Amino acid sequence: MFEQMNRLDGIFKERKKAVTIIVGNQKGGVGKTTNSYLIAYTLAKLGIKTLVADLDPQSNSTKTLMLTKSKNSDHVNTISKTLMWGVQNKNLTDLPVNILENLDLLPSYIDFEEFSKYIYKGTETDYEETHVLEPLFEPLKQRYDVILLDVPPLNKEVTKNAVVFSDYVLISLQTHADSLTGAEEYIETLIKLKQKYDLPVEVLGFLPMLQDKHGSVDKFIIDSAKEEFGDDMIFKTIVPQMARIKRFPLNGVTDNDRYDRKVLEKYEDVTSEFLDKLIEFEE
Repeated sequence: MFEQMNRLDGIFKERKKAVTIIVGNQKGGVGKTTNSYLIAYTLAKLGIKTLVADLDPQSNSTKTLMLTKSKNSDHVNTISKTLMWGVQNKNLTDLPVNILENLDLLPSYIDFEEFSKYIYKGTETDYEETHVLEPLFEPLKQRYDVILLDVPPLNKEVTKNAVVFSDYVLISLQTHADSLTGAEEYIETLIKLKQKYDLPVEVLGFLPMLQDKHGSVDKFIIDSAKEEFGDDMIFKTIVPQMARIKRFPLNGVTDNDRYDRKVLEKYEDVTSEFLDKLIEFEE
């Protein structure tokens, strides 16, 4: 871990701006939000200055992380400005909310459903449509080591805008057929955008989330993903079903008992492999 952190420190100093990573899949309900805030939480605990940018109008990352903040604060925590407010005012710099040391949140709300309408009214070309968010995120990149983007499924306008200013994509792969299909469709979209705008974005890897750790379908989906995308692209760390994960959206991320620790220790393994892959690409 010491060597890993030293190498990362060198990468962040050389880049001078955040490594920006989409956590995505074309399918909903495959663990994108869970992976976004738990990887971010773990990065922050390692001392890596991290921002979770919630680009989903369902705002599940926002809700969970604000609850996490409340668990560690005696104050009533509210959000006065949302992502859509920042987009409309062309300034996101004063929106991030501090959740914990080294962890900030760019909050979303249901009003972000208006993003698609907003860009079609205010742009005239395909390039303008897909580059609305990029200049708004540039100032934020100067303030963080890592930015994780929690992107909604089936929203091509948000997906395209996120891809053009991202360095990597982490595919959340829940082990059912729809999730694998969603991953395939996401890669197709990524390739088209990469070619159209000559983007440097790369796929960091596929993180499996088990439906049933004893299920034959789960093994089949992981084996199929390895065959299609390459064994080295599939995380060796696999997230099993854990009941405590379902409680975090209700209570925030906590570290109070052995059930919390079981989840957090699993995400320490996930994040370590995540960072190894990041180092490999960056170096």
